[in-house]
Amino acid sequence: MKFTTKANVVASKRALWEAWADVSAWPQWDTELEEAVLDGAFAVGAEGRMKAKNGGRWTGFRIASIEPARGYTCIVPLPGARLEFRRTFRETEGNGLEIAHVLDFRGPLGWLYGLTLGRKTHRAYPQLMERFVEQVMARERGEWR
Repeated sequence: MKFTTKANVVASKRALWEAWADVSAWPQWDTELEEAVLDGAFAVGAEGRMKAKNGGRWTGFRIASIEPARGYTCIVPLPGARLEFRRTFRETEGNGLEIAHVLDFRGPLGWLYGLTLGRKTHRAYPQLMERFVEQVMARERGEWR
């Protein structure tokens, strides 16, 4: 089961990649997260952990692919399934970028995770993307702390 949310921003790819690669700052725009940690550099094969605000459990993830001109994919193993979250971009007119965030639940129980976790998360994503765009724009202006 797949869910996609998109947003537009007028900013550089550099600012976008800085925001994506700053895993410890994910909770500042992803209000579903309490904390996020990456063990090592933002690179293919790197592993990290995310702690949800509700439930307080740590969930592991691994960076599965990085395409500098397109985006990246992380895999979150789940019992009986896996979540692939893909964050991508494409250039638009006027120096803009269209950012997409895809949640793709796969495997035998992927449909169940999609119905429970996916739908809830997808409902929150328009606001999360708005906050993410604000962060990217602050980085673009050199105002990011």
